[in-house]
Formats: sequence, C-alpha cells, structure tokens
Amino acid sequence: MIISRVNSLELGTGIYLSSKAEDAFVIAYQLSDLPSYEVWNDGRHTQRPAEKKSAFKIFDLHLDTLAHIDTSFDFLLIHVPRPALIALADSNDVPPIDWIATQSRDSKQDPVLDGLHPSVLHLLSHPDAHHRLVREHLMLTLLSHVATRYGGMKSRRASVGGLAPWQVRRAKEALGDDLGTNISLADLAQHCALSPSHFSRAFKASTGLSPFAWLQRHRVERVKDMLRHTDVSLAEIAISCGFADQSHLGRLFARQVGTPPGSWQRAQRAGQ
Repeated sequence: MIISRVNSLELGTGIYLSSKAEDAFVIAYQLSDLPSYEVWNDGRHTQRPAEKKSAFKIFDLHLDTLAHIDTSFDFLLIHVPRPALIALADSNDVPPIDWIATQSRDSKQDPVLDGLHPSVLHLLSHPDAHHRLVREHLMLTLLSHVATRYGGMKSRRASVGGLAPWQVRRAKEALGDDLGTNISLADLAQHCALSPSHFSRAFKASTGLSPFAWLQRHRVERVKDMLRHTDVSLAEIAISCGFADQSHLGRLFARQVGTPPGSWQRAQRAGQ
C-alpha cells in the first residue's frame, strides 16, 4: 500500500491526474469539498458529481485513467495493489479476495476512515517522528478494514489466542535488544513463525498491548532505571532509549507517568 496526500496548494488547479492501467485499486478520501470533475477511463468520458468533505470513492485502476480537476482540492490517495489483498487473506487463513467493490457512482462515508485519517495525516507530515511499527500497524489496520468492508473478506470464526511463552519471550527480546531499532512488524512476526497480522493480534492478546505500545512502555521503564542510577543527561538518556530527542522523551514520559522526567527523578532521589 501507498498513501499520499494530493492537493491544489502544491499542484495548482486546472490539472490532469493520470494513472496507467495496473492491477490495483485507489481510494480517494476527501479532505475538503470537491466540486464536479471530469474522468476518462480508456478514453471514455464521465462527469463526476461533487463530493463533500470526508466522502470517499474507490476506483479500479485496471483501465488507463485520467482526471481533470479545475478547482481547489485536497484528498488522500490510498493505493491498494490486488496482491496485497490476496496476501492479507492468506495470512489470516481465510478465503482469498482480490477485489474491492467500486460499482457505486456515489461517494460514500466511512466512520473508520474518518477516525484514522488524522493519524495518517500526522504520519505524512512527520515521517521521521514515528517508529516503523506505528506506520506498519496503521497500514495493516487500513488494509484490513478495506478488505473486510469493501472486499468481503471474512473474519476467522475462532478467536485468535495469545502467543506461546517462547513466542512472547522472543518477541520481547527482539523489541528490547535495541530500543532505537526500527524493527518491522514482519521481522517480529518472523521471529515467532507467524504472519504479521496474526502476530499483531496474538501479541496484544498475550500482553494487553500492541507491539509498539509495549515498546514505548519498555523504553520508559529503561528511562526510569537510568534516572534512578545514573547522572547521565536527559538528552543522552533519550538517545540511549530510542527516543528522537529529549523533547520526545519528555512528552511520552509525562503522558505515561504523569510527571516530567526531571521532576520524577528529583522525587525519587528525595525519597531515598
């Protein structure tokens, strides 16, 4: 999957957007109202109706596509290759799917996309501020939702249990060995001989946390240990524990612990 933001502030108005035929779908999610626009599929012209903010449309890209937008616009494009749908179903051990419903001419509303799009925009605006696990988890969530709701993918009947003890141990070791690593969901799943989607669900069933949430909590515990027993600066602790910088450490620490790291350190040492 590829997610991108396309708007007239960067591209201007009166432009043509084109896509060569490929084995994929694209979801266009409107971030602002979009007046009527023109589309050509293999040369066949249609006039698309206006679309409201938060509406979205699914396009099958099996034909050469050209769109002409003559006014201001702002939308997210979620590119979904057909093989990604097949691989997702296979990894969940459910019947294969290779399509998404696109037959409706009317744009749709989707509360899940409404809820997820702010996170997507933040990731696009701050690509270096988020761990790889966050990006992959968000992409997997989007793909699973689209495949289930618009591709007819069936959920597994049996609920997914947790990881075996050896899998929990191996996953935590992989996450904790290098707190600054950008380990992927696929790498973690491979350590446990599972598919990424199965691993993600099973890890949360076992620990009560997503892999990234567990990693963040583990980082904060490591910070506490260093604050108790060393005189290393917060800037050095931040880098040592995998944070982007001291400010990043301070925000997460205060959110989890309820107090800034400096205040927490002083309180701990005063109580000794």
